[in-house]
Amino acid sequence: MAIQMKFGEFPLAQVLGGTLAHSVRLESGIMKKGHILTETDIKLLSENKITHVMAALLEPSDMTEDAAATRISMHISGAHVSCAAAFTGRVNIYAAEHGLIEINDKSVNALNHRDEAITIATISQNAIVHQGQIVATVKIIPLAVNASVVEKIITDIEPGLITLHPFRPQMALMIQTELEGTTEKIFEKATRVMAHRLDIFGASLTGEFRCRHEITALADLLQSKADGDQDMILIMGASAITDRKDVIPAAIIRAGGEIIHYGMPVDPGNLMLLAKLHGKWVLGLPGCSRSPKLNGIDLILSRISAGLDVTAQEVMSMGVGGLLSEYAGRPQPRERRKKIKATVNFAALILAAGQSKRMGQENKLLLPYQEGTVLSHVLGQIHHAGIDNIFAVTGHQRRKIEQELSRHDVTFFHNDIYDEGMSTSVKLGIGSLPENIDAVLIILGDMPNITADILRQIIAVYDPADDRAIIIPTHNGKRGNPILWDSEYFSEFERLSGDMGAKILLSEYSEYIHEVEVGSDEIFLDIDTFEAYEHLKKK
Repeated sequence: MAIQMKFGEFPLAQVLGGTLAHSVRLESGIMKKGHILTETDIKLLSENKITHVMAALLEPSDMTEDAAATRISMHISGAHVSCAAAFTGRVNIYAAEHGLIEINDKSVNALNHRDEAITIATISQNAIVHQGQIVATVKIIPLAVNASVVEKIITDIEPGLITLHPFRPQMALMIQTELEGTTEKIFEKATRVMAHRLDIFGASLTGEFRCRHEITALADLLQSKADGDQDMILIMGASAITDRKDVIPAAIIRAGGEIIHYGMPVDPGNLMLLAKLHGKWVLGLPGCSRSPKLNGIDLILSRISAGLDVTAQEVMSMGVGGLLSEYAGRPQPRERRKKIKATVNFAALILAAGQSKRMGQENKLLLPYQEGTVLSHVLGQIHHAGIDNIFAVTGHQRRKIEQELSRHDVTFFHNDIYDEGMSTSVKLGIGSLPENIDAVLIILGDMPNITADILRQIIAVYDPADDRAIIIPTHNGKRGNPILWDSEYFSEFERLSGDMGAKILLSEYSEYIHEVEVGSDEIFLDIDTFEAYEHLKKK
């Protein structure tokens, strides 16, 4: 054990400088666990007729939980990750960019076996992460540990156990082969889905070409495109690859390429082909790539986009964890319900729990704006858009926000853990909606220039029966907020964590997304600083 501190119930005369182990309720409020006890604190406890408290009394050789967590987290953090400030013995480590996470799992396990007082938890190896996503957390279990144990870990455990490989811009060219009877709709869907899939990894689809599903035709097309400026060529065959001598691999060989590996222990995605032509990646896509659902090709694309090599040995090692979630090609897949209703029950969900950290002591939602406050103006626009079901999630400065909301016809829910990230508010709000809600607009409370007209434009194009189930406002080709979500996807929000917003889910449902040009940049403008606030007031 790494602990030398004294822990237990002590009389007040012995706890000066000690760390309070359990929160204590006083007439004036709560003295929280982890508080370092001062003479003033001891006097206050005595005035409340408290004679003993549970406390930790540190020895000179001890290191506080926050100091230990900070020291260890800084040591194990590698490139492109960042450490948050320690709090109650915990330091969260975040992705500084979009990319692929690499974890030295052997050393992480070695660290966790050192002492029960010191722990590290991480996300999965080779996970695809977005900027700001939590990737690991260091937690010191007791209130202090012996400093020598921490320093021994720093000496023995190699640094940089958690590293992020950022996605770098890649250009992909797509070839689709065709047989008699292949419809234009199939081609268009495959192209659209692949463009969205590549966007997840910061890559772009620069062109799409077609040829007959024949060795000579495909080989000729590959040769003509091999020296282009693309980083990879993606081949979607009209027929699945069933052998190394099948049309697609044979065409790659005839064009001067080499087959690195055929098949992978990942489902869906078994029939993937990995090759190279003139030093560039060539991927023979499995049929499931026509669906936006996660499949084996995502594991390959993420490595390529992160600048990592992909070998046959690495592909063959993907079996553990390679059984992925359901996808549309399986027997009895999860079917989307095609809603055809005479009237649709829309709702607006306002996220009003944020801490406004960059605004100092001011809560940006309560700042003056036009005839009222920022928040009241947002509510007014929602009412003017004809939305009667209005809900809000509160958190920071709960009483003030709820007082403002109570002046309007709004149902609100309080998020006790709002400081753990936006996802907690989104999940609480979605989970608290009545069952009769068909679709919800998730609206940020600090975007007062979102007009009723913009909201009406978004609602007007909603039609899940025509695969328009997720509606995103755009301007000049750029996506903004708020987004309208069909209730079919409400259960998906449970997958969010930390500061994840709902946008992270969009990549999986590209075929049900409809973008509507609203003719305004107000869908991008929120209030994070006083400068932004003044700018919005002028507009």
